[in-house]
Amino acid sequence: MRLWQSFKPTILFLAKFFGLYLVLSVAYGFFIRDYDTNQPPQVDPITRYVAVHCAGFSSGLGYEVTIVNDDHLRQKNRPERTYDSLWLNDQYALSVEEGCNGINIMIIFLSFVIAFGGHPMRMLWFIPAGMLFIHGANIGRLFLLSYLNVSWSAEAYHFFHKYGFTAVLYLAILILWYLWVMHLGKRRPLKKPTEQAPAK
Repeated sequence: MRLWQSFKPTILFLAKFFGLYLVLSVAYGFFIRDYDTNQPPQVDPITRYVAVHCAGFSSGLGYEVTIVNDDHLRQKNRPERTYDSLWLNDQYALSVEEGCNGINIMIIFLSFVIAFGGHPMRMLWFIPAGMLFIHGANIGRLFLLSYLNVSWSAEAYHFFHKYGFTAVLYLAILILWYLWVMHLGKRRPLKKPTEQAPAK
């Protein structure tokens, strides 16, 4: 019984975290499947939204940007993935696929914050702000990958795509978790009213 009491908070946290993560992941999977099974298959609106934002960011840095929507349809064989292609200065830069949109990272972030608990009013602003932060980090990651593919070798692109810049998103989520656990997610005890001295 004492062992259960000791580990109860951790077990409840893990149950809520993995339960919520599973529910949100399955729901997102059903959402994506509707677009993958279309005839012809097409890019989902979230991934396209990310591609447009990456193009806008690149354009703001002085690049001439072109987006080729549903570029997977140009393949002769049926593609396994759907994607929009991003071109910088008339050079192919990046294919923005479903896995590039950052939603899976956002689901992990959301599941952790809700499972950990905290002030509901703080959650109302911290969760959207955190998702915006992750989105911004992802846009920066995609731009850097585009820059590498256009300006450097393909070997550098593949290395940083698989290892280097993937860490950017995980670093973003670790920063957010740290802020929530150490500062924003704590429930401060209510202050006791000051006792008044008895009247003489």
